[in-house]
Amino acid sequence: MIKENVTPNPQPTDSSASSATKDRVIRVFISSTFRDMVDDRNELMSHVWPALRKICRERGVEFVEVDLRWGVTEEQSQRKETLRHCLAEIKRCRPFFIGLLGERYGWVPGPEAYSPALLDEEDWLTSEVAKRSVTELEILHGVLNDPDMAERSFFYFRDPKYAQAQDGDHQAESDDEAGRQTALKQQVKSVCQAKHIPLREDYADPRTLAELVLADLTAAIDNEFPPDQVPDVWAREDRDHEAYAKSRCTEFYVGRDAYFDHLNAFVRDGAEGCGMTVLGESGGGKSALLANWVARWRQANPDDFIFQHYIGSSPMSAGHLALMRRLMVAIIRWSGDEGAPGSHEEERIPADAEEIVKVFPDYINRLAVQAKQKGVSAVLMFDALNQLEDRERGRLLAWLPYRLPGDLRLVVSTLPGDTLNALQSRDWPYLTVEPLRAEERIQLIARYLAHFSQGLSDARAKKIAGVEAASNPLYLKTLLDDLRATGAHDRLDNQIADYLEAANIPALLGKILARYERDYERDRPGLVSEALSLLWAARRGLTEPELLEVLKPAGQERLPAVFWSAVRCALEDSLVDRDGVLAFAHEHLRVAVERQYASDAGTARALRLRLADYFTGRPVDERQADELPWLLRQVEAQDRLRACLLDIDRFLLVQERDEDELRGYWVWLREERTMGKAYQESFEPWSKQQGLEDRNIAIAANALAFYLHNASLHAEAEPLMRRALTIDEQSYGKDHPDVARDLNNLAQLLQATNRLDEAEPLIRRALRIDEQSFGKDHPRVAIRLNNLAQLLQATNRLDEAEPLIRRALTIDEQSYGKDHPDVARDLNNLAGLLQDTNRLDEAEPLSRRHVEIFLQFTRKTGHPHPHLQNAVNNYTYLLQAMSCNAEDIRSTLEELGQRFGVDLTGAG
Repeated sequence: MIKENVTPNPQPTDSSASSATKDRVIRVFISSTFRDMVDDRNELMSHVWPALRKICRERGVEFVEVDLRWGVTEEQSQRKETLRHCLAEIKRCRPFFIGLLGERYGWVPGPEAYSPALLDEEDWLTSEVAKRSVTELEILHGVLNDPDMAERSFFYFRDPKYAQAQDGDHQAESDDEAGRQTALKQQVKSVCQAKHIPLREDYADPRTLAELVLADLTAAIDNEFPPDQVPDVWAREDRDHEAYAKSRCTEFYVGRDAYFDHLNAFVRDGAEGCGMTVLGESGGGKSALLANWVARWRQANPDDFIFQHYIGSSPMSAGHLALMRRLMVAIIRWSGDEGAPGSHEEERIPADAEEIVKVFPDYINRLAVQAKQKGVSAVLMFDALNQLEDRERGRLLAWLPYRLPGDLRLVVSTLPGDTLNALQSRDWPYLTVEPLRAEERIQLIARYLAHFSQGLSDARAKKIAGVEAASNPLYLKTLLDDLRATGAHDRLDNQIADYLEAANIPALLGKILARYERDYERDRPGLVSEALSLLWAARRGLTEPELLEVLKPAGQERLPAVFWSAVRCALEDSLVDRDGVLAFAHEHLRVAVERQYASDAGTARALRLRLADYFTGRPVDERQADELPWLLRQVEAQDRLRACLLDIDRFLLVQERDEDELRGYWVWLREERTMGKAYQESFEPWSKQQGLEDRNIAIAANALAFYLHNASLHAEAEPLMRRALTIDEQSYGKDHPDVARDLNNLAQLLQATNRLDEAEPLIRRALRIDEQSFGKDHPRVAIRLNNLAQLLQATNRLDEAEPLIRRALTIDEQSYGKDHPDVARDLNNLAGLLQDTNRLDEAEPLSRRHVEIFLQFTRKTGHPHPHLQNAVNNYTYLLQAMSCNAEDIRSTLEELGQRFGVDLTGAG
């Protein structure tokens, strides 16, 4: 019988609030003795961890179990470096810790395991040298020394009867060890009772243990990451940038106060309409400066709108269109009203590149206005603009307003090249991050090592600071990280001398990689080169479970974690962890790994093909849908890529993340005009899967139809739209808002194929449903009114269209204000209709007001609105139709422009 101390852990009062922002990764450390717990650990490895990983991935969470005793020999588990790696992994896994205790006390490390570096890091060990088993030290470090940190700890005591029925390896080796194990269990039990830590006593066998661990951790996962709070693509992207910033934002950052003062002064008192450019050499600390400055500004000004975008921190980050869309979503969510994830307003953000560029200034202006109304600052920071993809001429920055509206502040960083040239034409102020001076290098060495309770003698610090390469912060930090990781005090001078022969960062990284190969490949030859080259070959990087599975030895499910742990510890600050996905923290390491291990095209292709084969064998999820198509495109596996894209589950994930990327794959395959039929053929068997709900079929049909409609494959899209409509009518009833959406989509397709008579009743029905669902004055109703009016105009029924446009104009003015771009659209529509009915005097003030809205935007931003020229042209045509001569038109435009400080001479 299992006796339980089941008082639950104290739960946060608002897990929903924290779930949206916390890192979506769970790392669990498993502590146990070696010989007697083999079957228990194997049961967890084969049954529990895969189940928990599946639960987590369905919620956008990465699950990582750290069991340093699974899959290795006892000799490998008792090496002198084992203790240091175990304690480092426990710290990385907090607050999750699992302790398994049977009858054996376990291995007691000798004095050689307590290296000076370890004692520097963990000074509590000084009085424990060679006194306790590694298992007890793990439990002390993970829970007993500070039980208040153990929010998610679980202990399991095995029934002694199980050991009695097994061989001698399951029994205590001596009476002394039996007594020490009994004392340890009693200490654990006392702390569990006092701190409400779950303790399961007397579990019968490994299978029972697996059931208990699965239940306990599933409950913990439910609490940490509720199934109904899975973040959308933009929330995940936000966390990628936060993770990147966190990797560069540290308490030991050494920055000149003048830099922070300069940036603060710019935000508070900088010239209106200008941005600021931050310059400096690669690796010189620009990203670290900006990350630390943003963190300080945010702490001092918590109500401000602060948007940070680090190009290179994620695959999406390098596209200027994705940057604009991410910022527009952030503005919507900050503004309130309909600012919930997935809101109707977010759905209206265009997907087309040209349209995104057109509406982007509207959102920037809206941000400035909202910030002024709230009495706060709006600060935008774009790091490494030079790394933007050169798609749609993004690096030339034509999409970025020349002047910013109101008190909006933008700080950017870049290296020399096209992007810097484009910025220099704007005459923005700049800040140059200078190389570290000698005294600053010594200060950085001392502060950085002190953070880890370590240090160097003055002579060694001066020797390092004295080389010219140490003026680069990344060079200096990289060198210190490796010295700190090795802890070889007896060889320290030789190691410093060797590293200082490297005149630059690439040369230094080459030496460090060679050191990794010497030190960490004893049990797994080629581990360093394979692991790092696989991280290089992946699109986003790899999770630890993915990496260990790809590296698995023959006959095992994965590479034992203990082999990788040493490399992971050495790379601690050279990798960035984005919700469990490990990637290189800076481009210099990526380049060094490529040069050392993947310099030729054949090797690179083999690496990516290896990863593609691995991901092909995995169930479809967001990670697989992100990596697999990209990998197949890189290795030019056309047939496999086609099959990959035609999988409907994967299609839905890729389309939600980036429709442009999906379209780009089909263009590369040269099948963008024929993919529709292939998708139809894939959709039919997919929709007939057993257990698939009708609601999910309708969602998929709509998504696929919308994608094909945008690609002008109307014949293939139509049956899918009709199927979604039928399912939603049956599921929700004929008057549900989702039915109105389906009706509108189908009507748009019918209009695109000139079947206006079929489209009209659908739009009218959608309008009626939305009026009933949201009220007659809702912005969604205004959209339906405009759609119906356009159809009526197309069939020359202008008298019916006019009251609809006027009503839409009234709704949008009430909803958004009289100067909103949607109001400008309504004014233009109504003016055009009045012009078509020869009511020019009524049309003129509407057309003039249409121009004035965009002139007002131009005055505020210093950047012509994308629609201004068309508005002026329409107004000019109207004045010509009113028989105004060229001189009168020029005078009218000049006067209109002067009112807003905009030169309209020659604009018409």
